[in-house]
Formats: sequence, structure tokens, C-alpha cells
Amino acid sequence: MRKETSTNFSNENTLKEYCAAHRVLMQISGRWKMSILFALTERELRYHEFIEVLPNLSERILTKQLSELQKDNLIRKEKDKTASVYWLTSKGKDFITIIKSFQSLGDL
Repeated sequence: MRKETSTNFSNENTLKEYCAAHRVLMQISGRWKMSILFALTERELRYHEFIEVLPNLSERILTKQLSELQKDNLIRKEKDKTASVYWLTSKGKDFITIIKSFQSLGDL
């Protein structure tokens, strides 16, 4: 968390307000968000399955990142009788397509 009086805080707020690309990148920033999104490209997952797929991810961070991804409408959550089930929204699928196109740039 940055101090509200810092230049970085001010710059970040300016970018959030005026730069659409920055707002988009903020939706997928976070150490585990991309891994979570890519895990969901294979199939829908229950909460406990994320821990199996991403064993170094703590439950606290998983919960936080899942919540943020839901808030940004990249994933959906539905509770069944035994667990919460997560899957990509159409917006999340679009993000994956874009990120995969970026991967090819890494090969240049």
C-alpha cells in the first residue's frame, strides 16, 4: 500500500483515471491471477482443485485473487452442494486469447 501523499500514488491514480490500457492491465496484475486464469482454460475448477493445480498458492491469496477476478468479471463462481465452482466468463476467455497472442511476441 502506497502513502496517499506519494508521487507514485498520485501517478497510479492518474493512470487509472485516464488510461484504459492501465485499467485493463490492473485487472490481471497479481502474482497468481494469470496462473488462475490459465488453469481455468482447461476446465472449470472447484476451490480445492486450485490448491492441487497450483500447490505453492496459499489459500489466503487464492481467495483474494479469485474475489478480484470475479469483481472484474473475468471468472464466475457458483456454489453447488459441496463446493464452489469457478469458470471463465466470455471476458476472461477474451483475455486469455489476447495473452496467448502476447506469448508469441516473447519468441521474437
